[in-house]
Amino acid sequence: MKSWKINSARNIEEVESAETPDSKEFAKVKVTRAGICASDIALYCSNPATPLSPCRIAVGLISESNDITLKKGQRVMLSPYSRGVNDSIKIHGKNIDGYLSDYCNVALGDIYTMPEGMTDEAITFIEDIALTISMHEKLNIQKTQYVLIYGASAINLIFAQLCVYYQAIPIIVDDDAARLEMASDMGIYYQIDLSQEDLTGKLKEITSGKMADYLVIDTDAFASVGDVLYNLAQDGKVGLYGFNPSIGNLQGDFSPIITRNLTVYGLDNGYGELETAVNMLATEIVKVDNLVDSVADISQTKELLEELSDKPMYYKTVIRC
Repeated sequence: MKSWKINSARNIEEVESAETPDSKEFAKVKVTRAGICASDIALYCSNPATPLSPCRIAVGLISESNDITLKKGQRVMLSPYSRGVNDSIKIHGKNIDGYLSDYCNVALGDIYTMPEGMTDEAITFIEDIALTISMHEKLNIQKTQYVLIYGASAINLIFAQLCVYYQAIPIIVDDDAARLEMASDMGIYYQIDLSQEDLTGKLKEITSGKMADYLVIDTDAFASVGDVLYNLAQDGKVGLYGFNPSIGNLQGDFSPIITRNLTVYGLDNGYGELETAVNMLATEIVKVDNLVDSVADISQTKELLEELSDKPMYYKTVIRC
């Protein structure tokens, strides 16, 4: 078995890893796809206390298992979350080894069988979907209310689809025409091009002067938000979410939090919502097929992480293992 380990900042190497433990609590999985997210790039740019494998989530095929419910060759998702001592939650690729390997020894509780009809690449979005579900519930978004979504990144476009499903009104804002076209192609009716239109004026037109009830920001891709908080109605709610544990300073004018009595929520995981996310993906409530930026071979890991460390991650990058 081989896995990739980050030893120090910008230093990742392929190493031999242990074989499957002789335990009924584990299964050996052949990893086929692993998803890269902002926390993996943060890990790559850091000095971990011990060598650590990146990739919070992966897709694979059962290779060996003593559990009769897991058949050899069965396709499974490997969970980002693992229960530790006293029910503490450990995150793969952050607190414990991730899944960037040819084979992994995985606790049975971290293995989810996958329905037919979903691609391996789509399955790597399940944690993204779970995070958006958690944020949607935290904000308690109601029907017919306006949701301003800052940036047409993959996770924000997933969030917009949730809003449509629950009958809220998403409004995507971005300064990139190609990303806004992606939103349009996914059925998001309202888009505001910040390079061409005045945000406040256009928002007043869309909402008949009411402004937005909610604002959601993908902090992994959009760390500078300017004066966007001025476009929220009094007593509005703000959701900041992302996976990067080493997030730098968010840049913008945050005084409306006080002057407009805004409530701000932060979230960095979708724990507890994985099953719902699988169902939403399987039933095509959420579609992610166009949200993959690239699929790279595991042999390109070093070059890939170095490239991704120097730019925002608007869409998903997947590694073929």
